[in-house]
Amino acid sequence: MHTMKKQLTLCATLLCILFLFFGCSAAEKGTNSAGRASEPVADTWATEKGIRQLADSVTDKMTLEEKIGQMMFVGIHGTTLTENTKNSLTSMHVGGIILFDRNMETREQVKALNSSLKDLALNSYSLPLFLSVDQEGGLVTRMKQQAYTTPPATEISKGKPEDAYTHANKTGNDIRELGFNLDFAPVLDIGSRMHGRTYGTTPQQVTSFGEQACRGLRDSGVLFTIKHFPGMGRSETDPHTDKSVVNVPQQTILQEDMLPFRHIIDQYPHHQFMVMAGHIRYPAFDAKPASLSPVILKQMLRSQLGYQGIVITDDLDMGAVSEGYTPEKIGIVAIQAGTDILLSCHDPEVQQRIYRSTLQAVKDGKLSLTAIDASVRRIVYCKLKNFTDVNQREKLYKKIL
Repeated sequence: MHTMKKQLTLCATLLCILFLFFGCSAAEKGTNSAGRASEPVADTWATEKGIRQLADSVTDKMTLEEKIGQMMFVGIHGTTLTENTKNSLTSMHVGGIILFDRNMETREQVKALNSSLKDLALNSYSLPLFLSVDQEGGLVTRMKQQAYTTPPATEISKGKPEDAYTHANKTGNDIRELGFNLDFAPVLDIGSRMHGRTYGTTPQQVTSFGEQACRGLRDSGVLFTIKHFPGMGRSETDPHTDKSVVNVPQQTILQEDMLPFRHIIDQYPHHQFMVMAGHIRYPAFDAKPASLSPVILKQMLRSQLGYQGIVITDDLDMGAVSEGYTPEKIGIVAIQAGTDILLSCHDPEVQQRIYRSTLQAVKDGKLSLTAIDASVRRIVYCKLKNFTDVNQREKLYKKIL
Protein backbone atom coordinates (compact mmCIF):
# COMPACT_ATOMS: atom_id res chain seq x y z
CA MET A 1 0.00 0.00 0.00
CA HIS A 2 2.83 2.37 0.95
CA THR A 3 4.54 1.66 -2.39
CA MET A 4 1.31 2.34 -4.32
CA LYS A 5 0.89 5.72 -2.55
CA LYS A 6 4.43 6.66 -3.50
CA GLN A 7 3.73 5.73 -7.13
CA LEU A 8 0.49 7.75 -7.19
CA THR A 9 2.27 10.74 -5.66
CA LEU A 10 5.06 10.44 -8.24
CA CYS A 11 2.54 10.28 -11.11
CA ALA A 12 0.70 13.32 -9.81
CA THR A 13 3.97 15.22 -9.53
CA LEU A 14 4.92 14.29 -13.10
CA LEU A 15 1.51 15.40 -14.39
CA CYS A 16 1.90 18.77 -12.66
CA ILE A 17 5.34 19.24 -14.17
CA LEU A 18 4.07 18.35 -17.65
CA PHE A 19 1.09 20.69 -17.27
CA LEU A 20 3.30 23.55 -16.15
CA PHE A 21 5.80 22.91 -18.94
CA PHE A 22 3.29 22.74 -21.78
CA GLY A 23 1.12 25.48 -20.31
CA CYS A 24 4.07 27.88 -20.08
CA SER A 25 5.23 26.86 -23.54
CA ALA A 26 1.82 27.67 -25.03
CA ALA A 27 1.72 31.02 -23.22
CA GLU A 28 5.19 31.93 -24.47
CA LYS A 29 4.16 31.17 -28.02
CA GLY A 30 0.94 33.21 -27.73
CA THR A 31 -1.32 30.14 -28.01
CA ASN A 32 -3.97 28.62 -25.80
CA SER A 33 -4.11 24.97 -24.69
CA ALA A 34 -5.83 24.01 -27.94
CA GLY A 35 -2.91 25.41 -29.92
CA ARG A 36 -4.82 28.39 -31.33
CA ALA A 37 -3.22 31.83 -31.46
CA SER A 38 -4.39 33.98 -28.57
CA GLU A 39 -4.96 37.73 -28.82
CA PRO A 40 -2.41 39.94 -27.05
CA VAL A 41 -3.78 41.62 -23.97
CA ALA A 42 -4.37 45.37 -24.05
CA ASP A 43 -1.21 46.03 -22.02
CA THR A 44 0.81 44.73 -24.96
CA TRP A 45 0.22 47.97 -26.83
CA ALA A 46 1.80 50.00 -24.05
CA THR A 47 5.12 48.18 -24.43
CA GLU A 48 7.96 49.04 -26.76
CA LYS A 49 7.87 45.56 -28.28
CA GLY A 50 4.11 45.78 -28.85
CA ILE A 51 4.31 49.16 -30.58
CA ARG A 52 7.09 47.99 -32.86
CA GLN A 53 5.17 44.82 -33.73
CA LEU A 54 2.10 46.89 -34.52
CA ALA A 55 4.16 49.25 -36.70
CA ASP A 56 5.47 46.22 -38.60
CA SER A 57 1.97 44.84 -39.08
CA VAL A 58 0.52 48.14 -40.29
CA THR A 59 3.40 48.63 -42.70
CA ASP A 60 2.97 45.13 -44.09
CA LYS A 61 -0.78 45.65 -44.61
CA MET A 62 -0.56 49.02 -46.35
CA THR A 63 -0.96 49.38 -50.08
CA LEU A 64 2.02 50.74 -51.98
CA GLU A 65 0.05 53.92 -52.66
CA GLU A 66 -0.46 54.42 -48.91
CA LYS A 67 3.20 53.73 -48.18
CA ILE A 68 4.43 56.39 -50.60
CA GLY A 69 1.80 58.72 -49.17
CA GLN A 70 3.24 58.36 -45.68
CA MET A 71 6.53 59.57 -47.15
CA MET A 72 4.91 62.73 -48.56
CA PHE A 73 4.89 65.93 -46.50
CA VAL A 74 3.19 68.84 -48.25
CA GLY A 75 2.09 72.44 -47.96
CA ILE A 76 -1.43 73.52 -48.89
CA HIS A 77 -3.12 76.75 -49.97
CA GLY A 78 -5.98 78.61 -48.34
CA THR A 79 -7.17 79.09 -44.78
CA THR A 80 -9.83 76.38 -44.95
CA LEU A 81 -9.84 72.85 -46.29
CA THR A 82 -11.29 73.20 -49.80
CA GLU A 83 -12.59 70.30 -51.89
CA ASN A 84 -9.65 70.65 -54.28
CA THR A 85 -7.14 70.44 -51.44
CA LYS A 86 -9.00 67.58 -49.82
CA ASN A 87 -9.04 65.63 -53.11
CA SER A 88 -5.35 66.29 -53.68
CA LEU A 89 -4.33 65.15 -50.19
CA THR A 90 -6.58 62.10 -50.41
CA SER A 91 -5.24 61.05 -53.80
CA MET A 92 -1.70 61.05 -52.40
CA HIS A 93 -2.60 59.58 -48.97
CA VAL A 94 -0.23 62.19 -47.48
CA GLY A 95 1.38 61.62 -44.12
CA GLY A 96 2.19 65.20 -43.15
CA ILE A 97 1.13 68.83 -43.64
CA ILE A 98 3.05 72.07 -43.14
CA LEU A 99 1.25 75.38 -42.72
CA PHE A 100 2.58 78.84 -43.58
CA ASP A 101 1.37 82.41 -43.02
CA ARG A 102 -0.75 82.00 -46.14
CA ASN A 103 -2.79 79.46 -44.17
CA MET A 104 -2.93 81.32 -40.86
CA GLU A 105 -5.15 84.32 -40.09
CA THR A 106 -6.44 83.91 -36.54
CA ARG A 107 -5.89 81.41 -33.75
CA GLU A 108 -9.40 80.04 -33.97
CA GLN A 109 -9.14 79.68 -37.75
CA VAL A 110 -5.84 77.76 -37.45
CA LYS A 111 -7.34 75.47 -34.81
CA ALA A 112 -10.31 74.78 -37.10
CA LEU A 113 -8.05 74.12 -40.10
CA ASN A 114 -5.85 71.70 -38.18
CA SER A 115 -8.93 69.99 -36.79
CA SER A 116 -10.38 69.49 -40.28
CA LEU A 117 -7.03 68.11 -41.47
CA LYS A 118 -6.96 65.64 -38.58
CA ASP A 119 -10.40 64.39 -39.56
CA LEU A 120 -9.34 63.45 -43.09
CA ALA A 121 -9.34 59.72 -43.87
CA LEU A 122 -6.06 59.54 -45.81
CA ASN A 123 -5.21 55.89 -45.17
CA SER A 124 -6.98 52.69 -44.16
CA TYR A 125 -5.57 52.68 -40.63
CA SER A 126 -6.47 56.16 -39.33
CA LEU A 127 -2.80 56.99 -38.81
CA PRO A 128 -2.46 60.54 -37.50
CA LEU A 129 -1.00 63.28 -39.64
CA PHE A 130 2.19 65.10 -38.82
CA LEU A 131 0.91 68.68 -38.52
CA SER A 132 3.85 71.05 -38.63
CA VAL A 133 4.95 74.65 -38.74
CA ASP A 134 8.29 76.49 -39.04
CA GLN A 135 8.21 78.23 -35.68
CA GLU A 136 11.86 78.98 -35.01
CA GLY A 137 11.46 82.50 -33.67
CA GLY A 138 12.90 85.76 -34.91
CA LEU A 139 12.75 86.03 -38.69
CA VAL A 140 11.10 82.63 -39.07
CA THR A 141 7.91 83.08 -37.04
CA ARG A 142 4.42 82.36 -38.37
CA MET A 143 1.43 84.50 -37.48
CA LYS A 144 3.60 86.92 -35.50
CA GLN A 145 0.71 89.09 -34.32
CA GLN A 146 -1.20 86.23 -32.68
CA ALA A 147 1.36 83.57 -31.81
CA TYR A 148 4.08 83.46 -29.18
CA THR A 149 7.08 85.20 -30.73
CA THR A 150 10.54 84.06 -29.69
CA PRO A 151 13.50 86.41 -30.12
CA PRO A 152 16.05 85.45 -32.79
CA ALA A 153 18.39 82.64 -31.73
CA THR A 154 21.33 85.04 -31.94
CA GLU A 155 19.69 87.27 -29.32
CA ILE A 156 18.81 84.33 -27.06
CA SER A 157 22.43 83.14 -27.15
CA LYS A 158 23.53 86.39 -25.45
CA GLY A 159 21.89 85.11 -22.28
CA LYS A 160 21.89 81.71 -20.56
CA PRO A 161 21.21 78.34 -22.26
CA GLU A 162 18.16 78.03 -19.99
CA ASP A 163 16.65 80.99 -21.87
CA ALA A 164 16.57 78.82 -24.98
CA TYR A 165 14.60 76.23 -23.01
CA THR A 166 12.08 78.79 -21.80
CA HIS A 167 11.40 80.26 -25.23
CA ALA A 168 11.22 76.86 -26.95
CA ASN A 169 8.90 75.48 -24.30
CA LYS A 170 6.55 78.45 -24.63
CA THR A 171 6.65 78.08 -28.41
CA GLY A 172 5.85 74.38 -28.19
CA ASN A 173 2.93 74.91 -25.84
CA ASP A 174 1.60 77.69 -28.08
CA ILE A 175 1.68 75.71 -31.33
CA ARG A 176 0.31 72.59 -29.63
CA GLU A 177 -2.68 74.66 -28.54
CA LEU A 178 -3.15 75.55 -32.22
CA GLY A 179 -3.25 71.87 -33.15
CA PHE A 180 0.32 71.27 -34.32
CA ASN A 181 2.34 68.26 -33.19
CA LEU A 182 5.67 69.00 -34.89
CA ASP A 183 7.92 72.05 -35.06
CA PHE A 184 10.57 72.37 -37.76
CA ALA A 185 13.01 73.80 -35.20
CA PRO A 186 15.57 74.33 -33.77
CA VAL A 187 18.34 75.36 -36.14
CA LEU A 188 21.63 73.71 -35.11
CA ASP A 189 23.76 75.36 -37.79
CA ILE A 190 26.89 77.21 -36.69
CA GLY A 191 27.65 80.67 -38.02
CA SER A 192 26.63 84.30 -38.32
CA ARG A 193 25.32 84.45 -41.89
CA MET A 194 21.77 83.21 -41.33
CA HIS A 195 19.89 86.36 -40.33
CA GLY A 196 19.90 85.62 -36.61
CA ARG A 197 18.71 82.01 -36.93
CA THR A 198 21.76 80.42 -35.25
CA TYR A 199 22.72 80.15 -31.58
CA GLY A 200 26.35 81.02 -32.14
CA THR A 201 29.60 80.71 -34.03
CA THR A 202 31.17 77.85 -32.07
CA PRO A 203 30.13 74.19 -31.78
CA GLN A 204 30.05 74.44 -28.00
CA GLN A 205 27.71 77.43 -27.94
CA VAL A 206 25.29 76.01 -30.49
CA THR A 207 25.31 72.64 -28.75
CA SER A 208 24.59 74.18 -25.35
CA PHE A 209 21.74 76.45 -26.45
CA GLY A 210 20.42 74.05 -29.09
CA GLU A 211 20.14 71.22 -26.58
CA GLN A 212 18.03 73.38 -24.29
CA ALA A 213 15.78 74.39 -27.20
CA CYS A 214 15.25 70.73 -28.06
CA ARG A 215 14.43 69.94 -24.45
CA GLY A 216 11.97 72.83 -24.26
CA LEU A 217 10.06 71.68 -27.33
CA ARG A 218 10.13 68.05 -26.21
CA ASP A 219 8.75 68.94 -22.78
CA SER A 220 5.88 70.87 -24.39
CA GLY A 221 4.64 67.70 -26.05
CA VAL A 222 5.53 68.40 -29.68
CA LEU A 223 8.14 66.72 -31.82
CA PHE A 224 11.13 68.81 -32.79
CA THR A 225 13.42 68.87 -35.83
CA ILE A 226 17.17 69.46 -35.87
CA LYS A 227 18.26 71.22 -39.02
CA HIS A 228 19.96 71.62 -41.48
CA PHE A 229 22.13 68.48 -41.37
CA PRO A 230 25.12 68.39 -41.54
CA GLY A 231 25.17 72.17 -41.00
CA MET A 232 24.73 75.03 -43.44
CA GLY A 233 26.04 77.94 -41.37
CA ARG A 234 29.12 78.29 -43.58
CA SER A 235 27.07 78.75 -46.74
CA GLU A 236 27.34 82.14 -48.45
CA THR A 237 24.34 81.50 -50.72
CA ASP A 238 20.71 81.17 -49.69
CA PRO A 239 19.64 77.64 -50.74
CA HIS A 240 16.06 78.87 -51.13
CA THR A 241 17.11 80.58 -54.36
CA ASP A 242 20.30 79.05 -55.71
CA LYS A 243 22.90 76.31 -55.44
CA SER A 244 25.06 76.60 -52.36
CA VAL A 245 28.49 75.04 -51.90
CA VAL A 246 30.63 74.78 -48.76
CA ASN A 247 34.26 74.10 -49.61
CA VAL A 248 35.85 72.97 -46.36
CA PRO A 249 37.76 69.78 -45.42
CA GLN A 250 35.85 66.77 -44.15
CA GLN A 251 37.40 67.10 -40.70
CA THR A 252 35.99 70.60 -40.28
CA ILE A 253 32.45 69.36 -40.88
CA LEU A 254 32.94 66.24 -38.77
CA GLN A 255 34.59 67.95 -35.78
CA GLU A 256 32.70 71.26 -35.78
CA ASP A 257 29.48 71.53 -37.80
CA MET A 258 28.20 68.06 -36.94
CA LEU A 259 28.91 68.33 -33.21
CA PRO A 260 25.50 69.81 -32.19
CA PHE A 261 23.69 67.18 -34.29
CA ARG A 262 25.77 64.37 -32.82
CA HIS A 263 24.98 65.58 -29.29
CA ILE A 264 21.20 65.53 -29.79
CA ILE A 265 21.30 62.16 -31.54
CA ASP A 266 23.27 60.76 -28.59
CA GLN A 267 21.05 62.37 -25.92
CA TYR A 268 17.47 61.90 -27.12
CA PRO A 269 15.33 58.89 -28.08
CA HIS A 270 15.14 59.01 -31.87
CA HIS A 271 11.34 58.86 -32.01
CA GLN A 272 11.14 62.30 -30.37
CA PHE A 273 12.56 64.25 -33.30
CA MET A 274 13.37 64.34 -36.99
CA VAL A 275 16.57 65.29 -38.78
CA MET A 276 16.11 67.69 -41.67
CA ALA A 277 18.77 67.37 -44.37
CA GLY A 278 19.84 70.63 -45.97
CA HIS A 279 20.40 71.29 -49.66
CA ILE A 280 24.00 72.47 -49.32
CA ARG A 281 26.72 70.76 -51.34
CA TYR A 282 29.88 69.62 -49.55
CA PRO A 283 32.38 68.62 -52.27
CA ALA A 284 34.70 67.06 -49.68
CA PHE A 285 32.02 64.37 -49.26
CA ASP A 286 29.85 64.34 -52.39
CA ALA A 287 28.96 66.41 -55.43
CA LYS A 288 25.25 66.10 -54.62
CA PRO A 289 23.38 68.26 -52.08
CA ALA A 290 23.29 66.75 -48.59
CA SER A 291 19.58 65.95 -48.92
CA LEU A 292 20.32 63.83 -51.99
CA SER A 293 23.63 62.32 -50.88
CA PRO A 294 23.91 58.68 -49.73
CA VAL A 295 27.39 59.50 -48.41
CA ILE A 296 26.00 62.10 -46.03
CA LEU A 297 22.70 60.43 -45.13
CA LYS A 298 23.55 56.73 -45.14
CA GLN A 299 27.23 56.74 -44.20
CA MET A 300 27.45 59.78 -41.94
CA LEU A 301 24.01 60.13 -40.39
CA ARG A 302 22.92 56.50 -40.20
CA SER A 303 26.18 54.55 -39.89
CA GLN A 304 28.57 56.94 -38.16
CA LEU A 305 26.13 58.78 -35.90
CA GLY A 306 23.78 55.81 -35.47
CA TYR A 307 20.60 57.80 -36.09
CA GLN A 308 17.57 55.49 -36.43
CA GLY A 309 14.77 58.05 -36.60
CA ILE A 310 13.09 59.90 -39.45
CA VAL A 311 15.09 61.84 -42.03
CA ILE A 312 13.18 64.55 -43.90
CA THR A 313 14.39 66.72 -46.76
CA ASP A 314 14.31 70.46 -46.68
CA ASP A 315 11.74 71.86 -49.11
CA LEU A 316 12.28 70.21 -52.49
CA ASP A 317 10.90 73.31 -54.22
CA MET A 318 14.01 75.30 -53.24
CA GLY A 319 16.25 76.61 -55.98
CA ALA A 320 19.27 74.76 -54.59
CA VAL A 321 17.82 71.47 -55.81
CA SER A 322 14.83 72.24 -58.04
CA GLU A 323 17.02 73.71 -60.78
CA GLY A 324 19.08 70.55 -61.07
CA TYR A 325 16.35 67.92 -60.70
CA THR A 326 12.85 67.61 -62.11
CA PRO A 327 9.97 66.67 -59.78
CA GLU A 328 9.92 63.30 -61.54
CA LYS A 329 13.52 62.68 -60.53
CA ILE A 330 14.06 64.42 -57.20
CA GLY A 331 11.93 62.17 -54.99
CA ILE A 332 13.57 59.06 -56.38
CA VAL A 333 17.10 60.39 -55.84
CA ALA A 334 16.25 61.55 -52.29
CA ILE A 335 14.89 58.14 -51.29
CA GLN A 336 17.84 56.36 -52.87
CA ALA A 337 20.08 58.60 -50.77
CA GLY A 338 18.37 57.54 -47.54
CA THR A 339 15.56 60.04 -47.01
CA ASP A 340 12.34 58.88 -45.32
CA ILE A 341 10.09 61.88 -46.02
CA LEU A 342 9.88 64.16 -49.05
CA LEU A 343 8.93 67.76 -48.18
CA SER A 344 7.25 69.80 -50.93
CA CYS A 345 5.79 73.03 -49.61
CA HIS A 346 4.23 75.12 -52.33
CA ASP A 347 3.04 73.70 -55.65
CA PRO A 348 0.26 71.05 -55.65
CA GLU A 349 1.17 70.01 -59.19
CA VAL A 350 4.80 69.44 -58.21
CA GLN A 351 3.65 67.40 -55.23
CA GLN A 352 1.55 65.17 -57.46
CA ARG A 353 4.43 64.70 -59.89
CA ILE A 354 6.79 63.72 -57.08
CA TYR A 355 4.24 61.29 -55.66
CA ARG A 356 3.36 59.63 -58.97
CA SER A 357 6.96 59.28 -60.16
CA THR A 358 8.09 57.84 -56.83
CA LEU A 359 5.22 55.37 -56.85
CA GLN A 360 6.04 54.30 -60.40
CA ALA A 361 9.73 53.94 -59.55
CA VAL A 362 8.90 51.30 -56.95
CA LYS A 363 6.68 49.46 -59.43
CA ASP A 364 9.47 49.57 -62.02
CA GLY A 365 12.10 48.33 -59.58
CA LYS A 366 14.08 51.58 -59.55
CA LEU A 367 13.35 51.95 -55.86
CA SER A 368 13.64 49.04 -53.44
CA LEU A 369 10.41 48.05 -51.70
CA THR A 370 12.57 46.97 -48.76
CA ALA A 371 13.89 50.52 -48.42
CA ILE A 372 10.38 51.95 -48.73
CA ASP A 373 9.12 49.61 -46.01
CA ALA A 374 12.00 50.61 -43.72
CA SER A 375 11.09 54.28 -44.06
CA VAL A 376 7.37 53.70 -43.61
CA ARG A 377 8.03 51.55 -40.56
CA ARG A 378 9.95 54.43 -38.95
CA ILE A 379 7.13 56.84 -39.74
CA VAL A 380 4.35 54.55 -38.51
CA TYR A 381 6.27 53.70 -35.34
CA CYS A 382 6.83 57.40 -34.60
CA LYS A 383 3.12 58.15 -35.00
CA LEU A 384 2.00 55.19 -32.89
CA LYS A 385 4.55 55.99 -30.19
CA ASN A 386 3.77 59.71 -29.95
CA PHE A 387 0.19 60.26 -31.09
CA THR A 388 -1.85 57.20 -30.04
CA ASP A 389 -2.76 55.64 -26.72
CA VAL A 390 -3.12 51.98 -25.68
CA ASN A 391 -6.81 51.80 -26.61
CA GLN A 392 -6.24 53.25 -30.08
CA ARG A 393 -3.41 50.80 -30.72
CA GLU A 394 -5.56 47.87 -29.60
CA LYS A 395 -8.37 48.93 -31.96
CA LEU A 396 -5.88 49.23 -34.79
CA TYR A 397 -4.52 45.77 -34.07
CA LYS A 398 -8.01 44.26 -34.20
CA LYS A 399 -8.70 46.13 -37.43
CA ILE A 400 -5.74 44.62 -39.25
CA LEU A 401 -6.37 41.03 -38.08
